[in-house]
Amino acid sequence: MVPDLTGTPIADLVSLKGRTAVVTGSAAGVGATIAERLAEAGANVVIADRDKDAAQAQADAMTARNWSALAVAADVTAPAEVAALADAAVERFGSLDIWVNNAGAYPSSPLMDITDAQWDRVLELNLRGTFTGAREAARRMIDAQRPGVIINISSTAAFTVGGGNAAHYVASKHGVAGLTKSLAVELGPLGIRALSVAPTLTETPGVAYKREAENLGDVLDDYGSQLPLGRIGRPDDIARVVLFAASDLAAFVTGVVLPVDGGDLAA
Repeated sequence: MVPDLTGTPIADLVSLKGRTAVVTGSAAGVGATIAERLAEAGANVVIADRDKDAAQAQADAMTARNWSALAVAADVTAPAEVAALADAAVERFGSLDIWVNNAGAYPSSPLMDITDAQWDRVLELNLRGTFTGAREAARRMIDAQRPGVIINISSTAAFTVGGGNAAHYVASKHGVAGLTKSLAVELGPLGIRALSVAPTLTETPGVAYKREAENLGDVLDDYGSQLPLGRIGRPDDIARVVLFAASDLAAFVTGVVLPVDGGDLAA
């Protein structure tokens, strides 16, 4: 049973002091911003990324701001590396309390052009990688008999197909939403919450690349201007909601997908 936090001061509800968070794919972009917000709230943060040098650079930048950070090279499609990542967090900081499954890919391709290998790769990274991270995080939390929270970064594609040309991506994000609900039901009695955060189109290095390489700047800006809140997302828009989900502000919230969409799903 989760504790009743009625009357707890807001500062204490937001604080993550003494907790350890792992954020996958956090060397740059949304993941890096999530890591920074969690660290700002007091968490020890593990920067996990396939790019070892980029992960170390992000951890060093955070340490320079007097935040507690550790870089670990890990590929979420390699289960042994994910298990080692979880162990590294516990070994360094003594616990594992928050796990953010952020690593993923957003490819686009017409249905008839998607190869079997491309389908497998996207599902392996976006869905199986999320499952593997959740399993290893839960295992450490259960073994330590500590409450915790698992946060899966999904997408508004978990609710709607949008413009098409992304069947593999859409399928993976619908899967993440279902996985999150299953985790919440199974792990809730053990004190572990599971939530998903679903951003709309967000300014990331990948989107910046599409702006330049595919000359999509006007298209992306037009899309944002049509949203009720007038623009596409920024990484910190997502990071603030992840902080809410990870903190005791959300202590009685589990099994849901939280849209961070500027009104996209309402439009």
